[in-house]
Parts: sequence; structure tokens; C-alpha cells
Amino acid sequence: MDEPRDEITYCAKHKKTPTNVRCGRCDTPVCPQCLVFAPVGVRCSDCGKPTKLPQYQISLPLLLRALAASLAAGAGGGVLLSLVLVSIPGLFYGLFYLMAAAGVGYLVSEATSFAAQRKRGPVLGSAAAFGAVAGHAPVIYIVGGLPFIILLGTAIAAFVAFLRLRYP
Repeated sequence: MDEPRDEITYCAKHKKTPTNVRCGRCDTPVCPQCLVFAPVGVRCSDCGKPTKLPQYQISLPLLLRALAASLAAGAGGGVLLSLVLVSIPGLFYGLFYLMAAAGVGYLVSEATSFAAQRKRGPVLGSAAAFGAVAGHAPVIYIVGGLPFIILLGTAIAAFVAFLRLRYP
């Protein structure tokens, strides 16, 4: 059994403030100004700092691999979109193209997530959006310009790719 402490302890940061509370992790004396309530008890300000979830921590090699996968999936999707533009003339061409562009954005985000070991975050969302935008280069080349429908399809693909990976 622990013996009661007779000595007066003072806060580690506020040297003149007496306290009976200690950090549950490092046993540092903390005053009411310094303590942080955690799900497992009282912590000092150093031990009570929130940490990033591992799902959102991404290393540079993993980011480069995800960016390469994003560009490859975007290029493949751009070629497929180009085939859609060439093969479907008529009234529903614009609507079908916009739906296909959203699908390409989804596929680019999935390829990026797979290459990054299913991690997420705004950095990976931006990489996927970059791949979706870069993937529309074949579409712009085949069409021979940048009509409004292609610009709108590019924006939709980038938006879908970014939102899929931004956060869960």
C-alpha cells in the first residue's frame, strides 16, 4: 500500500502552485491550470496532446507511389473518356460524359487509396484530384480544344476524387 505523502508538491510548470494531482502517465505534478482531461484520466499538457491517427499519416515514398497511381489511373480514365466522346454523338453525349467523368474521378481516388495502403487525408485527396485533372489531357487533345462540357467534366472528376479521400 502506498503511504500518504506529507510533503507539499508543486506544479511542474507553476512552481508556486501547490497541488495533489499527478499525471496518470508520467507522474508529473500538475495544477488545475495545466491538467488535461483525457479518456483515461488526468494528464499533463505534454502527455495530453492529441496525436494524429495513423490513417492520416503518410510518408513521402507512399505519397509518391500514390501520386504515380493517380496519374496512371487518370491517364487510363482519360483515354476511356476520349473513346466515349468519339463514339457517342447526339443529344445525351454531354450528360453521359459528365457521369463518366464522375466515375473516372471515383476510380482515380480508389487507385490512389490502394497505392497508399488505404490511407486518407487532404494530401492524398489533392493527389487524386491532380491525377483526375491530368487524366483529362488526352480528352482535350482528341477534342482539339477546351469546350465548357470538358471543363465541367474535369472539375467533377477532380471534385469526386478529392472528396473520396479527404476524410472518411
